[in-house]
Amino acid sequence: MKPQMLSRVTMAENRQAWPFLVLGGVFTAYAMLALLWLMTGTAHAAEKPRVVAIDGSISEIVYALGKGDLMVGRDITTTYPEEAAKLPSVGYMRQLSAEGILSLKPTLVLATKDAKPQNVLTRLQDAGVHVEIVDNVYTPEGVEAKIKQIAEVLDAQTAGEQLAAKVRKSVEDARVYVEKTVKQQGKPAKALFVLNMRGGNMMVAGKHSRADNMMQLAGIVNPAAEQFNGYKPLTAEAAVQYNPDYLLTMKHGVSSAGGKDEMLNAPAIQMTEAGKHKRLVVMDDGFLTFGPRLGEAIESLVQQVYPTE
Repeated sequence: MKPQMLSRVTMAENRQAWPFLVLGGVFTAYAMLALLWLMTGTAHAAEKPRVVAIDGSISEIVYALGKGDLMVGRDITTTYPEEAAKLPSVGYMRQLSAEGILSLKPTLVLATKDAKPQNVLTRLQDAGVHVEIVDNVYTPEGVEAKIKQIAEVLDAQTAGEQLAAKVRKSVEDARVYVEKTVKQQGKPAKALFVLNMRGGNMMVAGKHSRADNMMQLAGIVNPAAEQFNGYKPLTAEAAVQYNPDYLLTMKHGVSSAGGKDEMLNAPAIQMTEAGKHKRLVVMDDGFLTFGPRLGEAIESLVQQVYPTE
């Protein structure tokens, strides 16, 4: 009788333990699934994008979105922020090399339509690199659109909305400042933007150029915009006719001329108000990037063309 009773007890104990064995198996399965999920997540985290930015404004936006850690390279138009300027350079945006870019092992290239030559971008795509062409319209609205497009690609939509709103506010503040300043002066100033100067010959900005758009935002009249589009050489007769109050340029423009004196002492310029009063405004080379600091750039230009006494 005892062996039989022992057998029944053992069976009863097994039946009582069975639900716990099943539950233990379920918990073990869930634990394994959780471990696999964590391992997969870690793998995805390790595969974060390696970004090369082709355009100074794109680099600024990437960093302003808090995604600067993804950047592995940039072109020479990137001068801000300092961290971006220290990254390996792939050269000038209009003279790109596929080999130079691929050497950085990027998974994502963010570029504007200014990026050239086209066959380089095609080679990058053929190599499996995602090339995102970012619209680049030189207006405040264009900057906002650029921010949102880049934010979407980098999965930073919330930060993109916040940055776009910040830029919109800074530009609105700048516009109020411009209107107030021009009103105080009584009339808008006239200026010519000099892209470069060699041998006394100047290349100046006309309508539909970044410089002209910036001058409009700053309440400055560009007489060359009434005559031509883009950038064209300035004749001596035209310089005298335009008679600008100021010459505007960037640091590389001064370098191309051989210095400020050489630019202001050009025979045609000497006959203008800008030449007579030595009015040459030299802006930082990032002045025309049309990026997150657009509002600041507008106010900086206004402060130099309409100085307060």
